[in-house]
Amino acid sequence: TINETVNVVEILSIYDYTPSEIAASWYDEADMDKITQRCFKVLQRMESGGTKNGQKYCTRGLEGHSTLGSISKKKARTAAVTAALEEQARQWNENEEIDDQAISDAYRKTTASCQMWAQVIGNRDQQATEAYLYPDEEDEEVDATATVSSIKSTDSALKRRIRKESDMACIKQKSARAA
Repeated sequence: TINETVNVVEILSIYDYTPSEIAASWYDEADMDKITQRCFKVLQRMESGGTKNGQKYCTRGLEGHSTLGSISKKKARTAAVTAALEEQARQWNENEEIDDQAISDAYRKTTASCQMWAQVIGNRDQQATEAYLYPDEEDEEVDATATVSSIKSTDSALKRRIRKESDMACIKQKSARAA
């Protein structure tokens, strides 16, 4: 639900900040390098199936940077661009006027399964966040214990299943289009 109460917070322009305030407010290149290196370490642990001292790390948001996630993302993007270009070429070959909506529809049809998975993951994130922020509220649809633990730990099996199902959906979509 959308909160209908509007809160306005005035913020300073970057030009009104002192150099020390800028340093305290934004990441610099060194900070970004550290974050990137930590993300790579987490990805390496995730892909090797290992943990550090029995700890699990949250990989949420890094899925697309894993080997499997990267391949899946490239395949989905390639299929989407190919669908749009093929529709455009079909229109040119048939000497039709360019139908932007048909090109858009071809692209959208190809990416529908990816959009669905993004929505599923977004809904899970929303439920997990709500369970984390409002642990005392009981919600019949959300198992707060399971959801909060999903924020705090990595559920590798589920993520592998989601990636596999997403890959299969994209492959099925591509096969259907080719047929």
